[in-house]
Amino acid sequence: MIETDRLILRKPNIDDLDIFSTILSCPTQTKFLPNEAPYSKEQQNDYLVNRINHWDVNDFGTFIICLSENPEVKLGFVGAEYAPNPDYVDIRFGIAREFEGQCYISEAAKALVTWFFENTKHSKLYGVSVHENVASKAVLRKLGMIAEKDVDLYQREGLDNFSIVASNA
Repeated sequence: MIETDRLILRKPNIDDLDIFSTILSCPTQTKFLPNEAPYSKEQQNDYLVNRINHWDVNDFGTFIICLSENPEVKLGFVGAEYAPNPDYVDIRFGIAREFEGQCYISEAAKALVTWFFENTKHSKLYGVSVHENVASKAVLRKLGMIAEKDVDLYQREGLDNFSIVASNA
């Protein structure tokens, strides 16, 4: 578990399908994801199971973002997971529309980056965004990530790649 001034980040469990469904069923929230459209119920469930399994196999992964003042309120998710190209680990995040614009993702992502470098063997973390996703690229830049030209985490065109190196690397 990770705590910030306003947030609690905790490992996901099977009861967290609600927050993934909220985000993954929303056309606005999914237009920049690989599906480019809302996920089916089966895809949403698979998404959650994959997040849980990543933790089980790798000892790191995606966290559920909750409010410190009321931990039952789930805002979204943030995490670091292996990309389809397993040479890379990238940050992933999503937030329910009602919580956008309050800097929750930036706060959670910053805490995640610190935790990741302190608790894993990795010294570099990547971020990926489609060209048009200005908001996600802003979060990645706030984390101190810089553009990477010679990497391809997803074998897909139209993506901008970023990275950050651990301060003790």
